[in-house]
Amino acid sequence: MFTGHNIRLDDGTLTKPDTPLEMSAYGEFKAARRMLALAFPDGLQGKSIVDLGCLEGGHTTEFARLGMRALGVEARKSNFANCMTVKAAVDLPDLSFVHDTVWNAAKYGPFDAVWCCGLLYHLDRPREFIRMMSAVCRKIMILHTHFSMTQDKDTERWKLSAMTENEGLAGRWYHEHDGLPEHVDAAKWAAWENQRSFWPTRPCLLETLRENGFDCVLEQYDWLAPPMPSITDFVSGAAYDRTVLIGMRTGI
Repeated sequence: MFTGHNIRLDDGTLTKPDTPLEMSAYGEFKAARRMLALAFPDGLQGKSIVDLGCLEGGHTTEFARLGMRALGVEARKSNFANCMTVKAAVDLPDLSFVHDTVWNAAKYGPFDAVWCCGLLYHLDRPREFIRMMSAVCRKIMILHTHFSMTQDKDTERWKLSAMTENEGLAGRWYHEHDGLPEHVDAAKWAAWENQRSFWPTRPCLLETLRENGFDCVLEQYDWLAPPMPSITDFVSGAAYDRTVLIGMRTGI
């Protein structure tokens, strides 16, 4: 059973037909496609991208449909099985998946682009992970993640800790699961190896991208669409604690 990704297969069937939108229409994917087009003005054909913690392979599949050599990395067996179901049902030679922890991404790289969506806030060493992603990224990293607000209002929604520090970054801790094997496998959208994760603040994330060799660092807002909050509320921090951050190497 697919829990999140509504992928159109070659025979026209959908993997999660009760979902209003197909993967290609998701706001985050459309925004990523626009940013990739800016990063690679000569076209995406043959460019490589890794989808870290790819869940059920929806984004990976759509990147391959753009002509990219797309690799999805997924540790959870049940999610990986869904990825392979998709792989068998689409004619995309440049689409591939590996059953591995995202911390081993360097084994399969480097890549022209790194896509990290819905993963960083499930890790307990985000600074180290950004450093690893930077090491395998030739051109552009797209980071779609939650962050910690300095105000206490986000602690109740997600049951985050008080503001503290980890790896030299300000942020808050989030409890993932109790570590029991049966619970870890069943929690398809939770952390795989760590029982708690650390959410840095937005400024800390931006600075971490800059310190890892991305000379162009920016925040992207065009992924927002109804029923998401308005861009005004989003930028002010009044409505949402998730963002898309871009790190790009321009050489300028």
